[in-house]
Amino acid sequence: MTKILKIAGICGSLREGAYSRSLLAAMADLLPEGTEFDSVDLASIPLYNQDMDTANGPEAVFKSRSLIAESDAVLITLPEFNHGIPGVLKNALDWLSRPAFTSCFTNKPVLFATIAPGPLGGVRAQAQMRETLSCMLCKMLPLPEIAVTFAAQKFPNGKLEDEATTKHLQTVISSFLDQADLR
Repeated sequence: MTKILKIAGICGSLREGAYSRSLLAAMADLLPEGTEFDSVDLASIPLYNQDMDTANGPEAVFKSRSLIAESDAVLITLPEFNHGIPGVLKNALDWLSRPAFTSCFTNKPVLFATIAPGPLGGVRAQAQMRETLSCMLCKMLPLPEIAVTFAAQKFPNGKLEDEATTKHLQTVISSFLDQADLR
């Protein structure tokens, strides 16, 4: 019997029509056939408060931690806000990074991508994202960056329609799965 690949997704934006949401959907569509894909609901995660980080803590946090823990890998997409990571995503990562050194992200292969309407594609958020994930002890694989530029032109009506971007995503996702030994 073949093992089912389980991938968890996190979209770093709350906006329903966010380009990062469309990018996550496009990446999920490029996963191998039969992959189970489910996403963390950032809107349900409260602001981090260590007083609430207990055995009886927020249900949404336990559900998100469980989803990540049970996954084989994690895909994260995010816009760039003020040259950095959106606050809602950083808040979720703060919750999911606990308990320190043994969180659901420890040794978990993670692939992230940024997207923006302009010519830089969110590259300034990439360094912050890499720094945050590395201190969470994720498995960060040496891969080409995914920084999608001019999002409106590549995602008209919320669907990826740019051949070069699709090809780049396919290449990086394939390398990610191979390097993480998930095939």
